[in-house]
Amino acid sequence: MANDPIKLTKDPMALARIIDEHCEREMSRLAYRRATWLVALYYMMGARQFDVFDPESGTVRYSYLDEEDRLEFQSSELLSAVDKISGRLSSLDFRPLVMRVGSSLSSIRQRSIAQIMLDQVISDHQLQRVVPQFNHIFALLGSCGITGHMVNHPTVGLTADLEVVHPMELFPFPSLGQDYTKQRGLVRQRMVSIEFLKDVFGPKVTRNKEKLEYYTVKPGESFEQENENEYTLGTNVSYSDDKVVGHDPKTDAVEVVKVRELWLKGPRDTVSRYIVTSGEYVIHDEDLEGREVYCPIGFARFMENGSFHGAGCFDLLFPLCREAERLQKSLFHNIRDVDRYGVLVLPHGSFNANTMLRDVGEGLRVFPWEPDPISEGFRPFNITPFNSGDVPGRVSQFAIQQIDRLNPIRDLIAEKGRVDSATGLQFLDEQVNRAMNTPTAGVQAAWGDCYRSILAGTVREVVFAPQTFTVDQLTLDLAGVVVDPETMAVNFEQNPLPTLSQLSFKIKDVNPRSKVARKQEALQLQQQFQIDVDSFLLFALKEGLDFAMWSDEHQSAYESVVRNCLLLYGDGKVPGQVVLTPQTVKPEFQMRVLNAFMASPIMAMAEAEVQNAFIGYHKTLMSFMGLVLPNALPNPDDVAMLGQLDQQLSQLQQAQGGGAPGPQMPGPMTGMMPQQVM
Repeated sequence: MANDPIKLTKDPMALARIIDEHCEREMSRLAYRRATWLVALYYMMGARQFDVFDPESGTVRYSYLDEEDRLEFQSSELLSAVDKISGRLSSLDFRPLVMRVGSSLSSIRQRSIAQIMLDQVISDHQLQRVVPQFNHIFALLGSCGITGHMVNHPTVGLTADLEVVHPMELFPFPSLGQDYTKQRGLVRQRMVSIEFLKDVFGPKVTRNKEKLEYYTVKPGESFEQENENEYTLGTNVSYSDDKVVGHDPKTDAVEVVKVRELWLKGPRDTVSRYIVTSGEYVIHDEDLEGREVYCPIGFARFMENGSFHGAGCFDLLFPLCREAERLQKSLFHNIRDVDRYGVLVLPHGSFNANTMLRDVGEGLRVFPWEPDPISEGFRPFNITPFNSGDVPGRVSQFAIQQIDRLNPIRDLIAEKGRVDSATGLQFLDEQVNRAMNTPTAGVQAAWGDCYRSILAGTVREVVFAPQTFTVDQLTLDLAGVVVDPETMAVNFEQNPLPTLSQLSFKIKDVNPRSKVARKQEALQLQQQFQIDVDSFLLFALKEGLDFAMWSDEHQSAYESVVRNCLLLYGDGKVPGQVVLTPQTVKPEFQMRVLNAFMASPIMAMAEAEVQNAFIGYHKTLMSFMGLVLPNALPNPDDVAMLGQLDQQLSQLQQAQGGGAPGPQMPGPMTGMMPQQVM
């Protein structure tokens, strides 16, 4: 963001008119784009005839029937292409991932706490519902927005309600010409109920109702109408028994307000000013300069075409898909004509002339012919209908090949045949991911902005109303958080609140990797380098790979050592407490995980007391493995060294002419300090 933020006036009336005129100007500039989006919507729903396409009025008239009032032929090439791309995007792991900026103990703790907070407020079930909606709009139309609203539910608790923002609601500020990099703000125009505004901004909304741009709609009617004249009041309903059962329009009508929100951006994508207007009234105007506040809407473009809204699969594939569809329809009509009887030529007088060229049977038509009297043996013959044959099919196949070439997601395995090599599968995955780099980067940035805003809202809620969060999934990345060992709850009496400036946000899995390819790669490495079973199982547990083998014992050991490491590490300054028993399952398996954690930079940032506690944990696991002698037994290495010294001393005395015998080697229970376990 360039250091040239836009400064708007403080006059409420002038400010409201500026934003209103800007939105009307953007609506006019976006008229053709919005009409194209309507065509995309109706085409994906099965409409094939578009009689009226008027971008100026935003009118698109569609039909499901052809010119002969028959159901239009439908090919699903475009629908299949959009489904493949949205399915590929849905294979990404959209759960939040927090990354730290620095390597200090404070940044490590803040990253871990932020990750726990986001995992708690983001519902996996809602992600499964919202992600396909976002990906479909994103892939089809070329852009989409995502935002989250913090809600403190009485039973669910503090949670983030995700919302997919349609691109027709979003505009740049100011208006962009040929250079779309001059964007300095984001505008969202939408319809909300007046009750919602009263809950958010207070009773001032009701007092200034006449200044707002509001309408009344029927209960259950869509708020988003293309034409403002389509807003109507409720009407009475007449039933068959002549009873009139209806609703009073004045009491049951829902009042909706057209709201325009403007986020003016400052340095590092922060928000310098937040303005909410409707009509000629400024509902809210807040100066945010000098504060770390971010825009709550993450916006992504599928393909860059130099415009704010970008381009999608409909812009890329619709012309070819529609032409291929018409050619296929012509081909099928030609085949049907071939299957019909042609014109049968018969001698004149052998049938009624009134039935000439009329269907006289199952598609049979006749035509009279006066044969040459000189010729003999005239036989009726058939005149086949003339058409273009299979030419439409060949042209349609060419169009389908062009569609496959333009499609970002190509079925490379179908083109290459069967692939049994893990390296080959990995190569094909990389080729597919390379074509999706731009959409994936846009998705990551948009959802990262959304998660950053959600975390800011969560921190704000915790400041005003203390909350406790529960650790859902234990991983070593959460080191630095003080967790209650009984409830696995996190409170903020012992943990600091995260600072957004020291964190970065994205989704967990940007490049989806095939589990089949990962399995094949692991099996090949295990056979080639003879990898031990523990390393193989550790990789499978970390990657989430499911092999045809029983590994519950190893999984329990892995989860136990991760839990113990988190509890013992604590805040990195004062070690926590863990309970260990000789019945610990798979201590040699847990030792591998513990060694990796002790060698990580996270352990290097911990205090000496914490490091000593882990050294004791390490020695305890070694004792459970039988690698440490009991306290009553001396170290065999020390005993062997003393025996060797005694033998050398005896040989030296004998070489000098004899003398007193050398010192006796102490017994196993005397003269040696026992080895300490911890």
